[in-house]
Amino acid sequence: MYGQLTGLSKQMVKQRHGDTQFKAWRRGYRTPPPKVSSFSQHYPGNDRRYVKYLNDVRYSARESLIRSIESGRPTPHRKLPKSESLKDCMDRTIPFFTERIVPEAINNGKRVLISSSENAIRGLLMHLCDIPEEEIVELEIPNGLPIIYDIKSKCVKLLDSGDGQDPLEKYDFGKAAKYLFRPCLNEDGNPDEECQIFDADEPGKCWCRNSRLNCRSAHTVYLIYSGLDAGRN
Repeated sequence: MYGQLTGLSKQMVKQRHGDTQFKAWRRGYRTPPPKVSSFSQHYPGNDRRYVKYLNDVRYSARESLIRSIESGRPTPHRKLPKSESLKDCMDRTIPFFTERIVPEAINNGKRVLISSSENAIRGLLMHLCDIPEEEIVELEIPNGLPIIYDIKSKCVKLLDSGDGQDPLEKYDFGKAAKYLFRPCLNEDGNPDEECQIFDADEPGKCWCRNSRLNCRSAHTVYLIYSGLDAGRN
């Protein structure tokens, strides 16, 4: 959740606050953007879906008081975020991944598709690929590109489009790409036959040779950044 930055283009935020602050807010680990007000259209507490269906978040005394004064009657209101850092996002998403998705799907040999916001995908990749806190700001995530994480090989793969291009030249993953693309090894320590490694002197550049979505039918997680804000430059 981007707080007061919601709805603003990336270029506008950079012009107003500078590139360093922009990166800290949008991609940094611990720095949340400025909070929205309790009455902003971007505050989740003003979304009827959250008000109606959310029941596992504690109530907020402050927000309940504000809503009660506004409506003229006692109105309990739950404590919802007005802004989030990557860490805040991961505090929600990683436990769900490890406690629900892993035991209920991945450990049962199922193939998992996760299509979500940029921050959620960024946090999962940080967790799965052990990306250091100080490096996560340099990770770029292409919009709409399936990023395939093989649980057994513990590496990221990309589908081969068949055009012969190096995916790391075709897609921009930023300076932190080295943490994603490493040589893929099977559990026995041998190279994964589905992967193509281009440069033994560099961290592995690996992608699936098959162009269809059947790369390892089990123990595979497909991550797709499909954020509506992707086109806002």
